[in-house]
Amino acid sequence: MKAIIIGAGEVGFHTAKLLTTEANDVVLIDESVEACNRVSEQLDLQTLRGSGASPRLLKTAGIDEAGLLIAVTNSDEINMLACQIADRYSVGTKIARVSNTDYFSSGSGLTPKDFGIDLLVNPEQLCVAEFVRLLKIPEAKEIVEFEGGTVQLVSFRIKKTNPLVGKSLAELDNSGLLADIRFAAISRRGGGLTARRSVPTTFANRYIIIPRGTDILEQGDDVFVIGSALAVEQLLRLNGIMFNEYLDRVIIVGASPIGIQLARTLEQNNTDVKLIEASQERAELASRLLKRTTVLHGDYLQFRLLEEAGVLDVNGFVSVTGDDENDIMACMTAKENGAQRALALIQQPRYLPLLARIPRLDGVVSRHLSVVSNILRLIRRGNIVSVASLHGIDAEVIEIVAGINAKIVHKELLSFKTKFPENAFIGAVLRRDKLIIPNGQSVIQPADRVIVFSMPDAIPIVEDLFAERRI
Repeated sequence: MKAIIIGAGEVGFHTAKLLTTEANDVVLIDESVEACNRVSEQLDLQTLRGSGASPRLLKTAGIDEAGLLIAVTNSDEINMLACQIADRYSVGTKIARVSNTDYFSSGSGLTPKDFGIDLLVNPEQLCVAEFVRLLKIPEAKEIVEFEGGTVQLVSFRIKKTNPLVGKSLAELDNSGLLADIRFAAISRRGGGLTARRSVPTTFANRYIIIPRGTDILEQGDDVFVIGSALAVEQLLRLNGIMFNEYLDRVIIVGASPIGIQLARTLEQNNTDVKLIEASQERAELASRLLKRTTVLHGDYLQFRLLEEAGVLDVNGFVSVTGDDENDIMACMTAKENGAQRALALIQQPRYLPLLARIPRLDGVVSRHLSVVSNILRLIRRGNIVSVASLHGIDAEVIEIVAGINAKIVHKELLSFKTKFPENAFIGAVLRRDKLIIPNGQSVIQPADRVIVFSMPDAIPIVEDLFAERRI
């Protein structure tokens, strides 16, 4: 497939990397010489320098042959205009990053379709939703929801006092604890690989195990579990992890668009919100935009101001200034001084492998991974309906529909033992309104929606197994 990507930032770069891995013909456009050079040095694709809203440049890129256009520059206007031009050339799928909600508000009279946009991606809204999920489940490092939240994938760390330490997954299954839940992966600290199904990562000298019944949980493991929302909640409570359905007090650092949207969302839940901003001008703007949030102006790295904001025992502390180093430092300072949970916004992906080594940082939201996850669900071929990239490990969770006459249907899963990738795992099956946690005797039917946890190199094999076949 011919694909044109406009914007060589982290989102554009990561998306281009995935597309080229899957043998697509990719052209990337950016106005920066440095950005184009970075892409050319690391990826096997064509780069063009200039404006992505230039009809001449888009023609040079081959827009009349393209099946996909992804516009993810920092300019909403360029992204929207690029999609409008692509629509004139009948490009199959057009994706645009648009941060300003005014363009398509109820009073604007405009819709994304007016600009030929098939998928509208708002990074701020995606990040806010993820922060809210993480605030409500203390100690969860990552939360991915499917089917409106009825199915969840949650990651958390196994502590020394955890009753699961030393237990094999087979023992837990026999005890009935895993009736509606499965362990999808284990991220374990160590220097070497212990099995063929162990996968090395760049994350803090850890490796990934796609678990089997004989695997034993160890202290310090980061586990990824998938199942019904109720079963996940029960497992978390067994592990001593309680839920904050009602957030009493939250401190937000940074009057950025994400900070203001997060404050608005929490205000609607009657949470006592305090927002700290170093810039007086932005603090004054925030105080005008927010109804019930207390806005404080000052240095958020100083304990005195945090004390004034009531950091001691605050339910959540979220730093979203846009400066990765300052956001991490603010969270560490808040955690040292009594915050129950500290979460940071991360702009640069290069920091993600290091964050697992910071015990005082409870979780992060990666702006670029949040956007990429939304883009992936449209650019993946076949019957994939949604995709989520994970922060803690180089893996994806995909929701895929089993096609008519697909290789995977009408046979017990046990018969695919040698055909299904070892570094992929079927976590759940959704059949109409019924959730099934599969075992070896389970049979997938056509039109079943299946949640698969997979390392990136296994996804093409998974797609092939679920693809509809013509007879």
